[in-house]
Amino acid sequence: MTAALALLCLAGAAGLDILANLLLKASDGFRRPLPGVAALALVLCAFGLLGLSLRAVPLSVAYAVWGGLGIVGAALLSRHLEGVRFTPRAWAGLALILGSVAVLHLGH
Repeated sequence: MTAALALLCLAGAAGLDILANLLLKASDGFRRPLPGVAALALVLCAFGLLGLSLRAVPLSVAYAVWGGLGIVGAALLSRHLEGVRFTPRAWAGLALILGSVAVLHLGH
């Protein structure tokens, strides 16, 4: 697997993780089973893509990228969809997450 394809799998895994988190929120604590089951299915698919990316990307980098993009993506989507307001400290936290993932990626 090429590095570009591995990074594409990793980006796909992060995207599926973000969608799964949105569906988990929509499931209302699994009171609505369909979004909850869909969230679980998407998490399984995300893990599959994460596993494929490990063929060319070190585990430390892959997990950091997947987790970091998932956190930042979910936070930004909750801001957009639910009107969550971020303080300057929250923005700084998101920037630190992205910065640390970038530094870890560049270190390998």
